[in-house]
Parts: sequence; C-alpha cells; structure tokens
Amino acid sequence: MTPKTLRATPLALCLAAAGVSAQTTDDKIDQLEQRLNALQQQLTQSQSDRVRLNGFFSTGFARASNNAGFAGITDKAEVKDLSLFALQGSFQVNDKTQAVMQIIGRGEEDWDPALEWAYISHRPTNNLQVRAGKMRLPFFMYSDSLEVGYSQPWVRPSEAVYEPADITSYVGADVAHTLNFDSSSLTTTLFGGFTDEDTLTAGQPVDVRLRNAGGLTLLWTDYIWSLRAVAATAETTIEGQGFFIADSDRSNFYGLGFGYDDGNWQVLSEVTRVEVDGIFADTDSAYLSVGHRFGSVTPYAKVGWIESVDNDDRPLAVDPTLAALNTRRDEYSLGLRWDVIPGIAIKADVTHARGFDGKPGGLGNPMTTESSTNVYTVKIDSAF
Repeated sequence: MTPKTLRATPLALCLAAAGVSAQTTDDKIDQLEQRLNALQQQLTQSQSDRVRLNGFFSTGFARASNNAGFAGITDKAEVKDLSLFALQGSFQVNDKTQAVMQIIGRGEEDWDPALEWAYISHRPTNNLQVRAGKMRLPFFMYSDSLEVGYSQPWVRPSEAVYEPADITSYVGADVAHTLNFDSSSLTTTLFGGFTDEDTLTAGQPVDVRLRNAGGLTLLWTDYIWSLRAVAATAETTIEGQGFFIADSDRSNFYGLGFGYDDGNWQVLSEVTRVEVDGIFADTDSAYLSVGHRFGSVTPYAKVGWIESVDNDDRPLAVDPTLAALNTRRDEYSLGLRWDVIPGIAIKADVTHARGFDGKPGGLGNPMTTESSTNVYTVKIDSAF
C-alpha cells in the first residue's frame, strides 16, 4: 500500500460512515413515521369504537273522514304531521359508563331540533344499571321507543292508552336491577324526578308540571312471553287558558302490560288508569293487538277503549266548559306492515273511532258534534 493510498483511506472510511449514518437516520425517520401513523390509526379506531351513532325517520300521510280530531288528524291533515327525524349518539366513557343523547326534529314543529334524551348510564355490575339525566317516563311497554315507529308493529300506538299520559320525558334518575333465572329474567326499576312540558288537553294547549315524581316498574320475560307492571305518582300542576286544571294535585298512574311473540304470532295488550285529584278527569283505558307475520308482511288488528270514570264527582259547576275533559271512546284498527328491506317498513292502517256521541271523547276537537270518525294512514318508518 502506497503512502498516497494510506492517506486516502481515512477519508474514504469517513465518507462511508457518513453514508451509513445518513441511511440509518432516514430509516429511523421512516420507522418513526410508520409508528406514528399506526398510533393515529389505533387512536382513531379506538375513538370510533367508543362512539356509536344511529337514528330513525318517519313520514306519511293521514286523513280523517271529518274534523273530530282523532290523534290530531282532520280532513285536511298534512304529510309533515307524521314526519320526524332523529339522531342518537352513545359515547362509551369506559367499560361501565356511557353517555347518551337523542335529538329529534318534527315536521309539525317546523323541524326545530329538540333534545329528548341526555343522560349518563353506569353499570357497577352486569345486573345493575344507574342512569341520571333527561329520560323517557317508563309508563308503557313502548316508552323507550315511543317515536321509533320502525320498532312498533302498528302505524301508531293505541291512542286510548298512550294519549292520556302524553308527557313523555322527565329529568331525574333511575336504578334498574335484573334477576336472572334459568330461562327468564325479572327487571325491577325505581325512578324519580320532575318534568315541565307543553302539551294538549281536550285539544287545548296547556303547561304540565310534575314535581316529586317517582315510581316502580317490574318486567318479567322469557323472551317469548312478557309481563309488565308500573305504578307512579307525582304532584301535578296543569295550567292553560288562564286557569288551573290542577294545582299541585296528586296524580297517580297504574299500568299492566302483556306481550307474546314467538316469531310468527304477536299479541300485545296494556291496561292503564290515570288519576288526578281535582277537576281533571280520571281515566281507564286498554287495548289488545294481534298480528301474524307472513314473511315480510304482518297484518294486524287492534281494539282500544277509554273512559273517564269520575264525571259525577268532579266540580264541573266551577266552569261548564270543563265538561270537555269528559272522555268516552272505542277504537278499532286494521293494518298491514311490510318490511321492504332491513331498516325500512311501509305501513297502512284504517281506524274507526266511535262511542263519543257528539261529546269530546278525548279527541283533538273538544267542540265536535260528530259521533264517529274514520282515519286512513299510510306511513314509512326507518331505523339506521
């Protein structure tokens, strides 16, 4: 090796080492970028797994044979009266806790968004659940899915049973415990809170306030048969048209429900009593529904009944117009549900209501002189 070569060797080694070092640095940067991208994807996937978004949609058309006002429907009903769109989001805070929010826009309210649900749910154990926030009042078998038409076999739930207690939400808390047996379960739920909502009574706008509300529900099911019971009480104030229909009066709600569904036959029934001290009517109501699935098509028949039971006991002499609170009505429905594709159902229904003989009958028009009415409805329900 010549002296010249010896002098060049250190330089060559340095240049080679520099090349290796540069290559190693580039590789490290690439590896770091890959790891960063992987972490970002994992974080995005984790957030996606923790957030669930679903919703439901309904629209349809209904028309009545006159202006008696059954379910608020007249001979000039519009599509928007049966239209609504809702989004529900669930965020998994941790393995045992989640936050739930539901927003609904209704066509009859010009699609103004309304917050229906907003609560935190926590499960200390698999059999125990605690919730707090704004939730549905658990009066009925379909309370939790009251406006999710797709979950129901009919065009609409029984007006006779579901209309008298038309306050649907409350702010408060509940505790539910499930006791599992060999092939069935019993869920006991205690709930309490308050509410303040605008609604209609005898077709007139009123403000309903429930204070110190509380109740108990029991649900037994073997996933074919279901039995349900509910009892609730509250201090009730109902104000409208410049006077009080109820002023901190005690109100009570009692209900029994029955269900049978073997995949072919579906039988549903509920019996309720609503009691309010003072001049507001106490009512008894019930319905029975029977349907049978033929593939994607389910025809059904439903009968319902409602009657105020204290007409002679309430101080109607205070204001004769309060006779509009008296109620007596029979309902008969024939309908058909067609599940076009998963998530979309088309329904048609014909309902005949009678028995009010020119009296209000709990209908939307308290001044009606009709003795019966027919309501024709076509509806599309979707859940996604």
